[in-house]
Amino acid sequence: MGTNRLSRRDAMLAKIHGRRVERIPFATYNFHPFGSHAKDPSYAALLELVDAKAGMFIKHGVRRVGTDAATRERRVEQTRAETRTTTLWHTPKGDLRSVFVVPRGQPGYTVEHFIKTNADVERVLSVPHATPDFDAADTRRFLETLGDRGVVAVTHPDPMAVACSLFDFEEFVVRCITDSARIQALIDYLAAGIYAEVERMAVVCEGLPIIFHTSGPELATPPMLSPAVFARLVTPCQKRINEILHARGHRSCIHCHGRVRLVLDEMLETGTDALEPIEPPRQGDITLAELLERVDGRLCLIGHIQDQDFYLAAPGEMRRRVAEIAAVVSPASRYIMTPTCTPFQHPASRQYVAAYSEWIEAAAELLP
Repeated sequence: MGTNRLSRRDAMLAKIHGRRVERIPFATYNFHPFGSHAKDPSYAALLELVDAKAGMFIKHGVRRVGTDAATRERRVEQTRAETRTTTLWHTPKGDLRSVFVVPRGQPGYTVEHFIKTNADVERVLSVPHATPDFDAADTRRFLETLGDRGVVAVTHPDPMAVACSLFDFEEFVVRCITDSARIQALIDYLAAGIYAEVERMAVVCEGLPIIFHTSGPELATPPMLSPAVFARLVTPCQKRINEILHARGHRSCIHCHGRVRLVLDEMLETGTDALEPIEPPRQGDITLAELLERVDGRLCLIGHIQDQDFYLAAPGEMRRRVAEIAAVVSPASRYIMTPTCTPFQHPASRQYVAAYSEWIEAAAELLP
């Protein structure tokens, strides 16, 4: 893939920065030979094809220096059926409790959240801000290993994501509407600390060929929350975070599955440089052609190959999907083609590998 002049990484970064390249880049989404997929033989042939022809869009973190051991106490209980982690958060106004359960062989989930009452909100607000330090040494080593084959997206904290994680999701959504002043106070409190964290992350990553990435805004999109709530709780915080990142020479990206049509203008208002994974209808609610028209080059669109299709697509179907996209983009389009999700199947089915391989071959051949 890529161009005759630019590496896969540099072609992707050029699109994110708003520069023209000779061809539309394409990349895998968090699928690469540096993690769990490399340990699964069912992905071996597909990873070889990725290495030969595709770029890689890889999420990564920057290591925090220090811990919260002084304020959080954890107890882990293991049985044959599950692993249960109970966390006590010691605050100036009393303890908060959270319980996270991982059933054997299944994904984990929170069964008890820190905030259950108004008094719990006040306990969170009583905690003094303590900005951690960050060490980018591991990130630098990973970048050296990756080389020019892809782009690293460093995840940064986000006020909406942190606030939501403290509640049961249903209660949080309801409170955003019925208890808006209290939620606003919580968001503002969290934002003050997060701005300082993002500043430190931006400093230690200065000069690195990365982008910064957050998924918090997708929690405030329709149908769960309205565009008005997004404008109130998300846009101002994201705008300030992007100002911090841009001041240090970085570019930013918002991750948002699902429906983006009604919040697209707000996303543009934040000043973000990219939006992914722009799911096509029916999971999403807007076509790539309309996205390109509305965005008009103001940010880079990343995605639009629905990962779920790899599980079901008949032979030739992924090639047709690529051809449909190729018909509405040009080399000037600020767009990078990727799937919408990380491959989570272990082991991978033959169907999935065949469809994913067909997508890579088609993208290498058909994209303008």
